[in-house]
Amino acid sequence: MTPILILTRPTAQSESFAAEVVAQWDGELRIIQSPLIEIVPLPARCDAPDAVIFTSANGVAAAGRFNLPNGLKAWCVGEKTAQLATANGFLPITGPGDADRLVAAIISAKPIGTLAHIRGVHARGEITDRLNASGLTCEDVIAYDQKELPLTEEAKNVLAALNPVLFPLFSPRTATILNKRGPFAAPVHVIAMSDAVKNAVTEGLAIRTITAKKPDHAAMVDATLEMLSTQFGRS
Repeated sequence: MTPILILTRPTAQSESFAAEVVAQWDGELRIIQSPLIEIVPLPARCDAPDAVIFTSANGVAAAGRFNLPNGLKAWCVGEKTAQLATANGFLPITGPGDADRLVAAIISAKPIGTLAHIRGVHARGEITDRLNASGLTCEDVIAYDQKELPLTEEAKNVLAALNPVLFPLFSPRTATILNKRGPFAAPVHVIAMSDAVKNAVTEGLAIRTITAKKPDHAAMVDATLEMLSTQFGRS
């Protein structure tokens, strides 16, 4: 039986993830791209901050519209976001992989000046409010929306059958959208990026859910390979 992996992030991010899983998986693997959100740019301004905060790759991509100076300091939620920030001319400070610990790191560092959190409409963690409450100065720059998308016909077809389907889920919002699309006939296995993602999955949607050891890209690749190995007996 060929494992089926449905990827729900925007296509560019899913392709990068899929390439790493395929490179390390010894066996057949059917990958279906079925993004559940579409990134839609919104009118926004980002007026000369002293540093920026990125909690997703989409925030880094959106920052390209603001003509920010090369070498601007960027607080990044994790390693993958920091790598993307570097490629786009920022000077990153790599965070621990989740928003709560990133906020704690920023507060501990006590940066001087104005911070700008470049983010989407749907965000968790109340980062700006918590930083301002700590005495720092932070502004929200809501640069894009995350529009809900339906499952593709290919994804619907496999979910209506009886072969196991694996879903790596990277955000509580994606989990919430997937809940709306279910329940499914196929046995669903979820790989959650964090406890927050796991907790957002409706009871009964998946027959098994595991959580990555760290809330970052590399740990999600490892957890997906672990689920594939457990379910299909190879590695």
